[in-house]
Amino acid sequence: MPSQEEPPEFSDPNLKKPKKLSPEHLNDAQKAVNVLGLDLVTRAYSKNWAHRGNALVQLRDILESHPESPKSDTRALWRAAIKVVERTLKDNVYQVFNLSVKVLKQLISDFAIKHRVTKGDMIFGVEKSMPILISKTGETINHQMQKLAKEFIVDLAMLPTVKPLALVPQHCVKPFSSTVAAKLGTSRCEIVENLLIALPIRDGSGFTVDNVMKFSREALQHSSGDVRNVAENIITALYKDYSKQVRKYLPPDTETARKKT
Repeated sequence: MPSQEEPPEFSDPNLKKPKKLSPEHLNDAQKAVNVLGLDLVTRAYSKNWAHRGNALVQLRDILESHPESPKSDTRALWRAAIKVVERTLKDNVYQVFNLSVKVLKQLISDFAIKHRVTKGDMIFGVEKSMPILISKTGETINHQMQKLAKEFIVDLAMLPTVKPLALVPQHCVKPFSSTVAAKLGTSRCEIVENLLIALPIRDGSGFTVDNVMKFSREALQHSSGDVRNVAENIITALYKDYSKQVRKYLPPDTETARKKT
């Protein structure tokens, strides 16, 4: 589970005001500006990490204090908040990424439940977030960030608002190329391995023998032994309960096949 510590406040009395949004960024974030205000969004797009952190603190407070409102207003806030978090999840500063994860969890759990966020909007939020979170599991410089991304993906999959959608497992078992970085490939396999313990294969879980085996079979083609080892672990675990189905994806048990493997 990700750390439950309070996120740091990004206060600095000497911090200068953020520079104005570029026309490109303003165009990209116009809908978020309309809902959250120019100051917050300008900070979220700032080159200064303290401003980006402050934007998230502001956003967290807005979400906490948002009153019962018409569905159209809540939906507009949801989409604007996802836009900001989508931006800050890509951050390379751990403090900003950490707070982004916390705000995303706040959105997808507490806020979604309180304001009855629709299934369509929940799907929108998860679909926007998952590719970024997965990419962060391949982080090679900041291991703390990589660890948090891996843990949060598993955590996200188990949230009551997300689990019925089965989206997280479906994203995680998308096969990856044999040329993907070893760190990312290993993390991808480890996430699937851990998720299969928490979300065994069954109708509606997002996992099937077919999609897990296709994922694992591709991972076995990777040049990294670490990636292949975890893929083998997944297949071995799956074989215990689904041996007949798993055999369909394995090489035939012949002398020639054994020599090749």
